Amino acid sequence: MKEENAHSSTDSTSNSWEATEQDFTDTVVPLDQRRPNWKILLTFLSMQATFGAAFVGYTARFEGLSLKQLVIAMTIATITMSLYALASANAGALAGQTSAVMTRGIFGKLGSRIVSVLLIINGMGFYIFTVLFVMSLLGGLFTVPAVKAVTVALGFVMVINTYFGFSGVQKFAQYAAVPVVLIWGVYATIKSLATVSGTQLSAIPHVAAPSSILFVTGAMVGLSTWGNEPDIFRYAKTKPQWNVPAIVISYAVGSFVFPIMGYLVATLSNNPDFGASIKYFVSFTLLGATFLGFLFFTLNQWAVNDGNLYIAVNGAQNLMAEVRGWQRKYTVIGLGIIAGLMTLIMPSLTQTFNIVTGIGSVTVPTASTIMAVDIFLLPRLFGHRRPIHRVAKWHESAFANWPAIIALIAGTLIGAFTGGLIPGLSGFQKTYIGFPALQAWVSGAVIYLIGLTIANRSKDPSQVLGFPNLD
Repeated sequence: MKEENAHSSTDSTSNSWEATEQDFTDTVVPLDQRRPNWKILLTFLSMQATFGAAFVGYTARFEGLSLKQLVIAMTIATITMSLYALASANAGALAGQTSAVMTRGIFGKLGSRIVSVLLIINGMGFYIFTVLFVMSLLGGLFTVPAVKAVTVALGFVMVINTYFGFSGVQKFAQYAAVPVVLIWGVYATIKSLATVSGTQLSAIPHVAAPSSILFVTGAMVGLSTWGNEPDIFRYAKTKPQWNVPAIVISYAVGSFVFPIMGYLVATLSNNPDFGASIKYFVSFTLLGATFLGFLFFTLNQWAVNDGNLYIAVNGAQNLMAEVRGWQRKYTVIGLGIIAGLMTLIMPSLTQTFNIVTGIGSVTVPTASTIMAVDIFLLPRLFGHRRPIHRVAKWHESAFANWPAIIALIAGTLIGAFTGGLIPGLSGFQKTYIGFPALQAWVSGAVIYLIGLTIANRSKDPSQVLGFPNLD
C-alpha cells in the first residue's frame, strides 16, 4: 500500500527536471528514483566509517579505559544506534520525504519550524567542527600558512558535493570516500592487531578521573547519530528489511571496528597529544606517505561534511519553502559562507566536539524517534493512520501537534540536563548522568505514546494530533 501511495502521488514529478534539480526537497521521492541497496549502503557507510570514529577510540585510551571496556562501550553504542536507525531510517523510506518536510505533516507548522531550526543548528555545528577537525589533521602533517584564511576557504569549498543534491553526495561516497576509507581501515586494524602486545595493552595511562563506559558510549552515539536518517533513506527501497544491512554494517564498521583500531594505534603511539600523533598515524598506517595521509583525511572528512551540510540545507529549505523564487542552491551557498565565517569564532576543537555531539544526540534524533512512533505505532496501537502519501504544504498543515511538541521538548530537556548541556546550570559541561541520548529518545517516545493515548480518547483524535488536510 505504501509503495502504491508513493508511486501514485509522484507520477507528475517522477520525470520532472525541476524536482530532480531541487533534490525532491518538497516532494516524495518516486519509486523509480529510489537507489539500489548497495548505493544506500555506500552512502551511509561513508558517514559512519570516519577518522572521527577512530578518534573516539584513540582518546578513550588516554581517558583511562581498557580495551575490554571500550569493546563493551562500542557494543552498546552499535546496538543502540542500529535499533534507533531501523525506526528512523525506515520512516524516511516509507514516507519518501526529508526529515524537515515530514515534520509539517507530523508536528504541524509550529513543530516543523522548531525541528527545522534544530536541523540547521545540528548540521551546521557538525559541519563547522569537521572543518576545524580537518585543519587539525592537516596541521599535524604540514605547516599550514594563513590558517584562518585557509579554514574559512575550506568551510566554503566543502559545499560543492551538496550543491548537486543527493546524487552528488552519493557519487562522492560511492567512488571516492568509501573505497579509500575501507582499504585504510582494514589495513590499519590488521596491522595494529598484529603489532600491539598484551603488555602494551595492559599499561593503561593513569588519569585522576577515568571516563565511564557510558560516557564514551555517549561520545560515539553523539558523533554517529545524525537524526536526519530519513534524508538519506528516503531514496531507499520501501520495505524495512531491505535497509537492515545498510544500517547494521555501517554502524558495525564505523562504531565498532574503527574505534577499536583507534585505541590500538593510541596504545602503540603512547602519545595523548592527538595533533602530534597524526604523523604517527600516517607513518604506521600509511607507510609514512604524507600525501596519502592528506588524501585520506580530506576525502574521508569531506564525505562526512556532505552529510552534515545536507542536514542543514534540508532544514533551511523547509523554512524557505514559501519564499517565491528561492532555490536550493541559494541555501547551499549561503550556509557555506556562514560556515566559513563561523570557523573564526568557534571555541577549541575539543570544546566544539563535546558541545556539538552532546546537543546533536538529544535534539533531532528525539524528533526522529517521535516521527517513527507516529508512522509505525499510531496505526497499529490506535487505528489512526496519518496521511503521508505526499508532502503537506504549509497551508495544509495543522498549526501544531501538541503531544508531539511536548514530547520533543520534554525528551530534549531530559537529555540535555543529564548530559550537562544546559548553560547557566551548575552542572553545565560537568554533569553526565546515565546515557543522555538514549534517555532523551526513550522519554520522547514514551511521553508521545501517553499523548497519543489521551488524544485517542477525545472526540476528534486527528484534530488533537494535528493531522494535515491533504486531498
